[in-house]
Amino acid sequence: MANEGKEEEYQTNCGKIPVRVRIRDTGDYVLHYEIDIPKISPTTRVILDNVKGRLVEDVEIEAREILDSRLFNELKEKFRADAEKALKKELPSMKENVREMLSSMIVNEMIGLGTLELFLADDNLEEIVVNSGTEPVWVYSKKYGWLKSNITLGSEEEVQNLASRIARQVSREITSSEPLLDAHLVSGDRVNATLFPISTAGNTITIRRFSRIPWTIVHLMDPKIKTIQRDIAAFLWLAFEYELSTVIAGGTASGKTTLLNALMPFIPPNHRVVSIEDTRELNLPSFLHWVPLNTRPPNPRGEGGITMLDLMENSLRMRPDRIVIGEVRRRREAEVMFEAMHTGHSVYGTFHAERAYQVVKRLTNPPMDIPKTVLESLELIVVQYRNRRTGGRRTFEVAEIMVTEGEEPELNILYAWDAKSDTIKQVNKSKRIMDEVEMHTGLSKAEISKDLKEKEEVLSWMMEKDIRDVDSVGMVVSEYYRDKDRILDIVRSHGDYKEILTAAPKVPQQ
Repeated sequence: MANEGKEEEYQTNCGKIPVRVRIRDTGDYVLHYEIDIPKISPTTRVILDNVKGRLVEDVEIEAREILDSRLFNELKEKFRADAEKALKKELPSMKENVREMLSSMIVNEMIGLGTLELFLADDNLEEIVVNSGTEPVWVYSKKYGWLKSNITLGSEEEVQNLASRIARQVSREITSSEPLLDAHLVSGDRVNATLFPISTAGNTITIRRFSRIPWTIVHLMDPKIKTIQRDIAAFLWLAFEYELSTVIAGGTASGKTTLLNALMPFIPPNHRVVSIEDTRELNLPSFLHWVPLNTRPPNPRGEGGITMLDLMENSLRMRPDRIVIGEVRRRREAEVMFEAMHTGHSVYGTFHAERAYQVVKRLTNPPMDIPKTVLESLELIVVQYRNRRTGGRRTFEVAEIMVTEGEEPELNILYAWDAKSDTIKQVNKSKRIMDEVEMHTGLSKAEISKDLKEKEEVLSWMMEKDIRDVDSVGMVVSEYYRDKDRILDIVRSHGDYKEILTAAPKVPQQ
């Protein structure tokens, strides 16, 4: 069978809880994801419940501590420390590592998602799915695809309690009268929940887990990942440097937001950036002039909701140089996006479509029905693709929108992914992007081509030196804008990243 012989073991940590994972073939058509859960004796369980009751009485929680990821992490650590003190008082002879583990379990049960936190701690997973209280939890592994776990939540009531806890964290409700929930955890992970009888087999929870460490363009160029090639990354760098509006399109889980996030460090540090998201997934370098805005769902009475459209209209009054939109879904959002482009702002966003022509088709036909002449404000469409067979993500297409006076906009496909060679090949030469950069900068086409090659050199050097975190990549790009010749000298001599830091301005800690 296809899964025969596949077996792997590794360890991860959920707070202070060591979690051993074993992936193996048990002969029932899918691989199994087995985790060891520490066994708790009935006596210890009584003590843990007593400690939990005491903590509930002693610790007051403010709404902002639940909604702000930094404050929430501080709250969890405070709970853990208090739980550890209480356990030490109750069981003074308990080993320190056991006490730390039990205190983490208390935190997970009180303000986390209980057993599901063990799955959320595994960076190898993308999705955690509860189909009912009696069926094993399923997970989606980056390497193996769907796996059946050895964990069952036990009852429909437990699933509903977890869904209700998630809803309360975002000031929402999930009840028999409102049995659907779409929300985000403080960590940024996306959650969908449904209740019986809408989901006829039982209550469900689906969590899409996002990476805890933001990926940069260097991650995506890594030969092990192969999402984007160096020449295309350099081309998109050029487009972002010179304020060319771009839409990142793709299907579900194709890496749209990941690529958009990876391109953000290419924005010059003297530009004001306003981002608009349902939940904060973007992570820009800390020294950029960035104002992140988040939507807010209405309360149970339907009051106080702030939509993406509200924020988009408000952002135009904030004098931004760049506007970044989490996802354009509706007609009015698309209208405001193109209005922002028309008024001189560079706009970037994600869009659900699997080909460049589908982006144009969806935008210009009902229900969005944007006039085709308006599309000329958008310069680039980049399409992401997820190979359902291998799970790999690829930049599938890069297309520019061509504008000819008196005619409808047309697509010029610049790069396209070739499945046989698993490479992204140049299909046509750029016309509009080259013309616009030439017109607005005074550079000749030869100078632009030279600039692209230099950008490729810098990207290769960052790959060679393993410069991957958001701030470091942003620092290199910003120093390149400040003194290109100096950076190229360091790059060509295979110099160290520290050479860039010595001349970089001091960045205040945030």
